[in-house]
Amino acid sequence: MRLVHKYGGSSVATTEKIMAIAQRVAQLRREGTDMAVVCSAMGKTTNSLIALAKKVNDSPSKREMDALLSTGEIQTVSLMAMALQSLGVDAISMTGFQSGFITNDVHSKAFIKEINTQRMEQYLAEGKVVVAAGFQGITEDGHITTLGRGGSDTTAVAIAAKLGCPCEIYTDVDAVYTVDPRIYPAARALERISYEEMMEMASLGAGVLETRSVELAKKYGVSLYLGRALENEKKGTTIMSQQAFFEDMPVAGISIKEHCAIVSFPPMDYNASSAASIFSLIAGANINLDMINQNIVEGKVAFSFSCSDEQALELERQLNASQEGPALQIRRDLTQLSLVGVGMATHTGVAVRVFRTLAQYQIPYYQITTSEISISFTIDKENKEQAVQALAKEFDL
Repeated sequence: MRLVHKYGGSSVATTEKIMAIAQRVAQLRREGTDMAVVCSAMGKTTNSLIALAKKVNDSPSKREMDALLSTGEIQTVSLMAMALQSLGVDAISMTGFQSGFITNDVHSKAFIKEINTQRMEQYLAEGKVVVAAGFQGITEDGHITTLGRGGSDTTAVAIAAKLGCPCEIYTDVDAVYTVDPRIYPAARALERISYEEMMEMASLGAGVLETRSVELAKKYGVSLYLGRALENEKKGTTIMSQQAFFEDMPVAGISIKEHCAIVSFPPMDYNASSAASIFSLIAGANINLDMINQNIVEGKVAFSFSCSDEQALELERQLNASQEGPALQIRRDLTQLSLVGVGMATHTGVAVRVFRTLAQYQIPYYQITTSEISISFTIDKENKEQAVQALAKEFDL
């Protein structure tokens, strides 16, 4: 049997934690499991490296930042391999390059182009535990790249897909919850959730898994498990193919995205070039749109969209620098709530219940967008907790 484990930064934050994980991996290896272990950088190492870079250059190049940040994971996997060796387990550490991860050349947010696991397969066949650095790869020209937020999750799932085995991701949370338990203490841990729901929740603000990793798992049929590191019993969440039982529950959970903004353009003449000019500005600022509204009144069209506060600020900076383009109205520091569930496709009346609940508690809402399995809307941040708690009770989450 083969198995991929991934351990997040908080799980390997100290040498004591690394030793404890090494003991767990060693036991699995002794029981006959071929193990590949993917590690993130220890604790706050990445933040420390970023701060270190800022001391010598206020605006370091993305290429050099990738080279610097990749050292955090290399440190962890070297220590993990040493820890396993101290327990009598044959182990070898591998960088992203050594693991065969070839990426495009978009530094800090690289995408995987191909993975050559031949060397990794050879080490596994020799009985070694392979300890692979997450979050990193190399371009065809030999430049080190990083995969962006949650990149170690993507690394682990990609390796599991190539090796044809399950992937278990261990972090500081014990499961995927219906709602953030810090806001709604009665929230339930989900024993299972569909790939589709997890992707939607991740893209809409749930931070437990990176969206690309779940997308890869779905595409290649990787069995994915999320749990807390070093728990005595497995009580986490399995992410799996959509099954009929999911439809019994119209809403699986609520995702929360903080620090959102609504950007509004003033009315302009309604024609194709108006929309093209707006979206050219948005594309130039590398903004990922969440919701788009278009209102047409008396031959004039008004556009608005939602994005992060940071992206809205960048768009404003670019317009001010160019001294071109329309004056923007920006409503900042909003919260986006998203109700997600594959059961929405077969249950009617979910939207009615959502907005009736918000009306009952007199909570105003702004932009709204829907998909087959989600309903998202923005609210004022001060209403976040009341809205989440009210909706969680309404849908028995």
